[in-house]
Amino acid sequence: QHTTHDWMSTIPVIEALTLGELILPGAHNSGADKKATYFINEVAHWAACQNHSFLAQLNNGARALDLRIEQDERSNFWFQHNNFRSSRTLEELIMAVDRFLIANPDEFIVLDFHEMRSSDAPFNEVEFTRMMMTHLGSRIIPTANSQLTLGQLKKASAVQRVMVATEVATHFDYFNPRIWHEWSGSNLTDTDQLHRFIAKVMQSPPWGDLPWSLSATSYSIHWGPTDIKEQLNQWFDPALSDWVSKCSIINADFFEESRLVLHCRTANIAKARARLKAATTTDTLPK
Repeated sequence: QHTTHDWMSTIPVIEALTLGELILPGAHNSGADKKATYFINEVAHWAACQNHSFLAQLNNGARALDLRIEQDERSNFWFQHNNFRSSRTLEELIMAVDRFLIANPDEFIVLDFHEMRSSDAPFNEVEFTRMMMTHLGSRIIPTANSQLTLGQLKKASAVQRVMVATEVATHFDYFNPRIWHEWSGSNLTDTDQLHRFIAKVMQSPPWGDLPWSLSATSYSIHWGPTDIKEQLNQWFDPALSDWVSKCSIINADFFEESRLVLHCRTANIAKARARLKAATTTDTLPK
């Protein structure tokens, strides 16, 4: 039985890969979960994309958190989904990440700030940067190191385990560019439409040095975010197809109900072993 809270630490072979090469289980709309409260009553059914809080998501194996934040008139930062503001705050995210890494110091996390908006004024990039750097700065991987392998990152620092990606332009030394998201383009996507969309992306997946995100989510006008664990289990099973091996971040709703973490773990082991085998072969070739 594999544990989810430390799944990266238990497979040291993946130290041969960079964060951009890893295949990461992602929590779509991480700050909108069923345990949160919402500023508008009776919207949890439509807004919540996860079952549990940030810390539980990390303990359940998510290593990329898809984050949509909104700043209020007092420069407080709240998480939201489609303008439905939840009770989750930036402070809560920071505390959850720190607490998780204290317990699991060799896990790596991608914080994907995909939406950053303000209710009544320009987004306060200075205050956002201050909060992140003051309370999480020691754990953030400098952008100059973003293309190092996990093994190299561990040698460079005992605590820098968080990659931050954001559209904020105030701190290029620590904030990577916004992560590219592949999604269907429709807020209402059934499983057949989603399958066709992913199949098209898999014909020519994005590539680059940094992670990219695949939106593997389905939304119904009647039910809101849809639990598609059976489809995730099948589509991303490395024994059934090569889809998972072509991915970077697989952004899913209610991810822990599926075998997505296990599939990513298996695919990462295979990818790292192939990388090491290729390196060994190259080293033994006649010069």
